[in-house]
Amino acid sequence: MRGDGEEVRALVQEVRDQLAPDPRLAVFEVEVEVRGDTVTLLGATSEPQAAQELHRRVAGLTAWGQVVDRVQMLPEADADDRVHAVVSAAVAPMLSAPRIQCTQVSQAVLGSRLMVFRRDGRWMQCRGSDGYIGWIHAGYLALMDEQMARAWELGVDGDVWVSLGAEVALDDGDVMVRLPWGARVVRESDGVVRLPDGRTGVPGGELVPLGARGLGFPADGAAICDTARRWLGVSYLWGGLTMGGVDCSGFVQALYRMHGHVLPRDSDQQSRAGELVACGDDFANLRPGDLLFFAETPGQCTHVAMSTGGSQIIHASLGNGGVARNDVAGRRAYERELRRRFLWARRIVGNRE
Repeated sequence: MRGDGEEVRALVQEVRDQLAPDPRLAVFEVEVEVRGDTVTLLGATSEPQAAQELHRRVAGLTAWGQVVDRVQMLPEADADDRVHAVVSAAVAPMLSAPRIQCTQVSQAVLGSRLMVFRRDGRWMQCRGSDGYIGWIHAGYLALMDEQMARAWELGVDGDVWVSLGAEVALDDGDVMVRLPWGARVVRESDGVVRLPDGRTGVPGGELVPLGARGLGFPADGAAICDTARRWLGVSYLWGGLTMGGVDCSGFVQALYRMHGHVLPRDSDQQSRAGELVACGDDFANLRPGDLLFFAETPGQCTHVAMSTGGSQIIHASLGNGGVARNDVAGRRAYERELRRRFLWARRIVGNRE
């Protein structure tokens, strides 16, 4: 005997919980529609394994006259659609929904490659290289097919260079774009640089070859702290990850990415990376580059900071209004608050001996 669809909804929830539990990293938007003795699954998912498991599970339902699976796999594209994109503006805001009034959840910098899942007018739902999903307006993007996107990543017909605070100007000297840290351009043989949408210009400021970046930015905790000091004074901005404004986890992610290590986007996700560290008395066992995690409510990680050695930390925080130093063993009211909210510390990389 068929039911009212609740058992099917429970099945959908089980698959979601098992294979696509975090909407920041996976799209799993499936609804159940019941008409007579027919139950239909509607919606979309970005996760092939979840789609396959859902299809397998619903195929075994016997209480219904007909079970229809209309869950669409993402990317949503016709044969001629381009489902790859590269950020062509200095910074592309990634929003929670396809409306300009919605919350910024992250950002992508120029040269970053994205996968386009689906479109809503001029808005595109994209997944970044860190797996994070959000909506970006088409005006920030250059759409490409896979071959074109791959060619951009490899720097075909040139070499990939990375910005440490550079700009690209027109021949008359007018600035075309100001590049944030981590932005990627292709430097051509005549010295000009090419942007993802094909524009070219004269570089200025600090650019380094991608291949040589490891020489100045090794995967070493002390070196990451040296880089972090260059961010002191940057304003706090929810969802930000550039020197134009940055949040706590965006700051950590940007630093580690510059040093060749990709971390998840948010602090609760980062709190599961690396290995747990026993802090010792007054945090004395912490090494430069170790990450400290904090909670506003018990057990729920909401903030991350980086040790520069022992209890000394550097972080982007609302309590400081931006990137600043603190001592989690210190006496200031804010530092005592941080100590009360401390959860644990984790080590992502080692240090030079």
